[in-house]
Amino acid sequence: MSSLLKQPRFWLLVWGGLGAAFLLYVIVSASVSPKGDRKASALDRDQSLLTGEMADFVYTFPPRGAPDVPFLYEGEEMTLASFRGRAVLVNFWATTCAPCLVELPSLDALEGDLGGARFEVVAVAADPRGPETAQAFLDRLEIKNLKLYADPRMTFAFSAGGADILPTSILYSARGEEIGRIVGEVDWSAPETRRLIESVLP
Repeated sequence: MSSLLKQPRFWLLVWGGLGAAFLLYVIVSASVSPKGDRKASALDRDQSLLTGEMADFVYTFPPRGAPDVPFLYEGEEMTLASFRGRAVLVNFWATTCAPCLVELPSLDALEGDLGGARFEVVAVAADPRGPETAQAFLDRLEIKNLKLYADPRMTFAFSAGGADILPTSILYSARGEEIGRIVGEVDWSAPETRRLIESVLP
């Protein structure tokens, strides 16, 4: 036995085995943490968040990055890269879309409640009638918190896959990855919508 202890190969096997056991412990303990210790998160594609107004929200899998296609803000081009570090809800709407106009006040309230350093609603007027017409509708609806982003040529809307049916809303993580989307009018003041968005805030 004493000669065995003097052999380097023996100690190599011992330390290798201990290292493998420790690595296995770390992996298992990380994956079997009690459910009570973790909140539901859309970043984990948690299906329990998809209830009520969010029942039709569809997680994007595999995750894909935000399109690097410009849209307009106050006449200047910008992309979603400008929002990196914040979760972003992109909403495509148009002045000719009645459900869009019904939805805008609840989006405005969402931006008023959660908008800031960690989150922003980017309501994009995918409307060939131009930003001036879109602004007139926002004023008529007494929208106070949403900024006017415009995509009159609809290049951004097409690249993001949000031009076929309006309204379409796409949720992006703070890293610029698409988490999922929902097509159609949503009441963004509903508790389940807030819960899903709050779950992805950085």
